[in-house]
Amino acid sequence: AARLDVPSFTDSRSLFSQTQPQAVFITTPPMVNPDLVAACAQRGVHVWKLAPLARTLREAAAMTRQMQQAKLTFMVGTYRRFMEPYRRAAALRSQLGALQLARAEYLFNWGPIGQWRTDRQAAGGGALLELGYHFVDLLLWTLGLPENVFTLTTVSAHNAMPAINDRPAQVPCDTDDTAAAIMRFPGGAMASLVTSRISGPVTESLHLHGLEGSVSANPERFVLRDSDGSVREEFDSLPGPVDGLEHQIEAFGEAIVTGAEPCRCSGRENLLTMAIIEAMYLSQKTGQAESPGEVLKTTGFTVAECTPPAEPLEHLPDH
Repeated sequence: AARLDVPSFTDSRSLFSQTQPQAVFITTPPMVNPDLVAACAQRGVHVWKLAPLARTLREAAAMTRQMQQAKLTFMVGTYRRFMEPYRRAAALRSQLGALQLARAEYLFNWGPIGQWRTDRQAAGGGALLELGYHFVDLLLWTLGLPENVFTLTTVSAHNAMPAINDRPAQVPCDTDDTAAAIMRFPGGAMASLVTSRISGPVTESLHLHGLEGSVSANPERFVLRDSDGSVREEFDSLPGPVDGLEHQIEAFGEAIVTGAEPCRCSGRENLLTMAIIEAMYLSQKTGQAESPGEVLKTTGFTVAECTPPAEPLEHLPDH
């Protein structure tokens, strides 16, 4: 801040009392976000928020209502929707014929997990909520809301670490490290999701399989195949460190200027993503399949009002 000669603050109250921001980007840990969103809603400030939307569906619904009642833009950082390979996969979804199967995975070995991420009350969840969120969102974007989900999660054995020098002992972890989920969609299509924050190397991908072909996409590569496996289209992408995020930030600014309603990746739309994940965690507890649509009803929102109009996937080059 000193180098760029811009004001800086160490707490949000000072920021709001000394400045009048038009928009804020919230990238703080989950347990403080409800108060920050409420402060923005009260002051007429638009919000872009790092995914996930909230720790729980109930918390997500409360924040969404606050921003909605204030008539402010509220966007969630599901920026993989703006990465070219994933957008191409969504655009060509109709060319695959009747969809039978979708597969998504996101593995990221973070090393020792600590601080608020180990505490369910502070974090809301672990690998499924924080990492799996992005691919639940992609599956929702390309296939719609699943009818039922069945999920298993695990928490690795975390023995308390003894204090060494000035490092305090590590508290046991009660948030999930690995999760596997199966989803069933209207029409009979199925999807699987595997996510982990203790397995490497870093891997992420989305695969869609239909009767007439399949697509595979990750941040670096896209491949479209016909039903016998022959490649019909492929391209490599060389994403920068903020690829996708930059395009979403542009969309955020455009939504503020134009007053677009609903904006893409809105808080209200993300209630569907939160309902899927809430149903997944519920399934882990009950040992049976759960319905995201039924879970969403507990918030007072309906699937119809959270489902945005079909998004035009324009400006996709032919490769």
